[in-house]
Amino acid sequence: MSERDDALFDPTLPPDPELAALERALLPLRWQPRPFDPALLPPPRSPRLRPWLALAALLLVGVAVAWWWLPAMAPLQPEGAPRQFTAVEQPLTIPLGDLAEITLRPGSTLRFEHWRPAEARFALLRGSLEVRVQPPPKVAPGFFVVDTPLGRVVDMGCRYTLELRDDGSARAVVTEGAVAFVRGERTVFVPVGAAVEVRADGVRTPLFGDASEELMKAVVEYDLALTAPDPSRRGQTVKQVLAAVRDARDSLVLWHLLRDPAAMFREPAEQALLDLVGAPLPNTKAQSFDPEEWLAFLRLRAWPSNGK
Repeated sequence: MSERDDALFDPTLPPDPELAALERALLPLRWQPRPFDPALLPPPRSPRLRPWLALAALLLVGVAVAWWWLPAMAPLQPEGAPRQFTAVEQPLTIPLGDLAEITLRPGSTLRFEHWRPAEARFALLRGSLEVRVQPPPKVAPGFFVVDTPLGRVVDMGCRYTLELRDDGSARAVVTEGAVAFVRGERTVFVPVGAAVEVRADGVRTPLFGDASEELMKAVVEYDLALTAPDPSRRGQTVKQVLAAVRDARDSLVLWHLLRDPAAMFREPAEQALLDLVGAPLPNTKAQSFDPEEWLAFLRLRAWPSNGK
C-alpha cells in the first residue's frame, strides 16, 4: 500500500498536498443538516379520473336522481300504485286528473292510497293542505276522501283546508260546497263557511265562523257529554244549546242534535228548528226527525252558499 493511500485512511500520517487541495475544493458540497420545512415539499398531484370513469359516475348520479324524482312528479293515474308526497320549502300541487287538485303546504306529507272508479283516497300524515274538487256531476259526492289519524274527510263537491296540529288535534274549514267528517260512529256535516274541530276525545259539532261565544261553549259541553254514561248530563247540555241558539245559521247545531242517539233530545231540537226557520214542507206541523229532509231545506234557506 502506498503512502498516499495510508494518508487517505490514516489521519495520523502527514497530509498529502494533492489530497488536501481536493478536500478544500469539495468542502462547499459537504452535507449540512437543516430543519424540516413542509413548505419546501412539492405540491401534491390531484388524481385524474379517466374520461370514461367520470362519465360513468355522472350517469350513476343521474339514474339515482331520476329514480327518486320521476315517480314523485309523474301524474297520478287510475289504479296507480300508492306513493308519498312531501312539500319541503315550497307548496306542492298534486292534480288528480281534471277531477281535483291538492295543494300541499310546506312541511306537510301526503300519501296517495288509490284511485278507483268509485273512490280516490289519500292520507294526510302531517301538516296541512287545501283541496278543490269539481262539483257534481263532474265528481260524485263521496268520491274524494282524505284520511287523518283522527278520522276521514269526505268531499261533497267543494273546496276546503285541512290541518293537523302539533297538539294532536285537527281542523277542517270549508270555503265552497260541503264535507262530512267521519270518526267512529259519528259523522258531522260541515257546509261552506263552517269549520269542525277534531280532538283525541272526539269530533266537535261544526259551527259557522260567527257563532256566539255562548253557543260555542254550550256545544263543547254537549260534545263532551255525548260519551258520558249519565244521560241527565247530556240533557242539561241540550238545554244550554237550545238557550244559546238565536240566529238561522245556528240551526247547523240544531240539525246535529237531530242525530242524537236519544229521541228525548231530538224532539226539542226539531221544535227549535220549527220555531227558528219554519217547516221543511209547507203546512207541515208534525215532527219528522228526518235529518236528510231537514238538510236539503236548511242548506237552501238557512245556510247561504257563499258561507256569509
